[in-house]
Amino acid sequence: MKSKTFLLIIVLCAAIMSCQKNPDIDRLDNDYLVYTNYDSETDFKSLSTFYVIDSILIIGNDDKASYWNNNNSQKIVSAFRTGLEGAGYTYVASDEAPEMVLQLSYVNTTYYFNSYGPGPWWNYYPGYWNWGGWGWYYPYTFTYSYSTGSIIGELVNTKAPTPQNDKLTVIWNSYICGLLNGNNLSLSRTYSAIEQAFKQSPYLTNK
Repeated sequence: MKSKTFLLIIVLCAAIMSCQKNPDIDRLDNDYLVYTNYDSETDFKSLSTFYVIDSILIIGNDDKASYWNNNNSQKIVSAFRTGLEGAGYTYVASDEAPEMVLQLSYVNTTYYFNSYGPGPWWNYYPGYWNWGGWGWYYPYTFTYSYSTGSIIGELVNTKAPTPQNDKLTVIWNSYICGLLNGNNLSLSRTYSAIEQAFKQSPYLTNK
């Protein structure tokens, strides 16, 4: 997907959250937006195992990384795990050399706006997590803005170091916004959005 198209999608997402001064919460309960993208050079059927990091990285104003790890966050982690298992992949522990690793992030209090290409993308975030000392990058470039209350999923291929300083490739990513009900995250809406992320990613399968 072209960068301009992605920017338009995120702008529309922001509009869902802020277009009305006094939004009708009942009407917004069913409004969310799901964006997904993938590395067109990845053979998803050649991969079989995955691991989901059990703590969700919080993207906020803190200088150091912080993580969301409680009952609700584990339900979100489990929903992504279920989606990948439903696509035909096998969950393994982190010490069993998974071929794919999924990191989830939650945008807590702030907005980010960046355009990035080759280079250490995680340096643009405070405390961006990496896998075993490896960083990773997107094989495509786009401009984005993240809305408060959004969930980001980044699936990396741990078996295919790239020529770009041996960074790992993000082979699939999802961006979900419009999940807040007032100031709280709606879990039911989040589950539906996660299901939609996998539904609109038919290439993400080992079947």
